[in-house]
Amino acid sequence: MKVIGTADGDILSIVTRWSWLLLGALTVICSLLVSLSFGMGVAAGGLIALGNNFWLRSILERILIQQRSDARSYAIIRYLLRLTISGIIIVALMKFGINIAGLLVGLSVLVITITTVSVFLSLSDKGEKPL
Repeated sequence: MKVIGTADGDILSIVTRWSWLLLGALTVICSLLVSLSFGMGVAAGGLIALGNNFWLRSILERILIQQRSDARSYAIIRYLLRLTISGIIIVALMKFGINIAGLLVGLSVLVITITTVSVFLSLSDKGEKPL
């Protein structure tokens, strides 16, 4: 049984699916084992991270599909806007008393998933390339 395979879809869809699964599992486990406030911090951080990922993807798709002449400035402006909005959301959550450790764990969900999927896919190929 293959758990992860590139034949099932592109790597982005694999990372997205596993990120959502990891976020859900971490939120439930942390809420039950640590505290509800820690679990909510994990959920909030994960939603910010995954929201940023989807927003970045849509920006890059628009740039590539539209073949904009001002692609560089368009990307930079959207990057700064995305970073600013994320910062405002994180500061607002901290003002409302969100658990910061939980928030950091949630923000790391995408990094954990990308690292895990990359290692798994590189180990599953065993360095062999089809002819």
